[in-house]
Amino acid sequence: MLSMLMIPAIFAIASMFHGLTGIGVTLIATTALASFYPMSHVLLLTVVPCLVINLVVFLEGGNIGYYLKKYWLLVFTSFVGSLIGTKLVFLIAPHYLLIGLGLLIVGYVLPQFLASQTGKNIRLPNNQPSLIFSGLVAGVLGGATNAMSPLLVMYLLPATEESDNPKIELIKASNLCYVVGKIAQLIVLWQGFVSLPTTELGVIGVATLLSLLCLYIGFYFRHKISQKMFKNMTLVILLLLGVNALFKAFSS
Repeated sequence: MLSMLMIPAIFAIASMFHGLTGIGVTLIATTALASFYPMSHVLLLTVVPCLVINLVVFLEGGNIGYYLKKYWLLVFTSFVGSLIGTKLVFLIAPHYLLIGLGLLIVGYVLPQFLASQTGKNIRLPNNQPSLIFSGLVAGVLGGATNAMSPLLVMYLLPATEESDNPKIELIKASNLCYVVGKIAQLIVLWQGFVSLPTTELGVIGVATLLSLLCLYIGFYFRHKISQKMFKNMTLVILLLLGVNALFKAFSS
């Protein structure tokens, strides 16, 4: 069983990458912890730190009303999907969830690497049916495995390209969807969360505070270090963790 001391360390590393690149905390923390704990317990350990980090990233720089007005339907469908997905955690066998997580991570990372080489990203149409599909399915996947990013990124790439700063808008909109997804998870998992042993609640508290510190360290170095390099490092870490999740699932 993973040492309790390693949980804050995992969140510290994931949060620093999140501060540098706008992605990472949920996917890295989840795939790392899923190698040691069942997914239902991973969700309990990650829901509060990830909620806080995603909320801080979304609130940074303001313009809250703009994002809520523009992406309210995506946010709403993500919330509904997350409620459904979190309930599925208790109905699906743990190794199937691990397989799903591994496939989602690998399926997210490989197109990102391809895009970095060719300049072409996998995109979904920027229309309402695509929006509803992306929000609901991303929510279900996020609720069950914490892996919301693949579908959100594919939808938000064309949806944000006409904005003044597409990269920032994609980061802010995706973090907003993660925020409501974590709120949905917390609603479903509340009884389990408050029933955790005091030691685990304390570890979650330490992980949350350390995550905030490391997030701001990432913010500080965001414009001083090559983001491309750190994004590629994040993708490599995610790929290794995703492959490890698949290996564990198929060998169990």
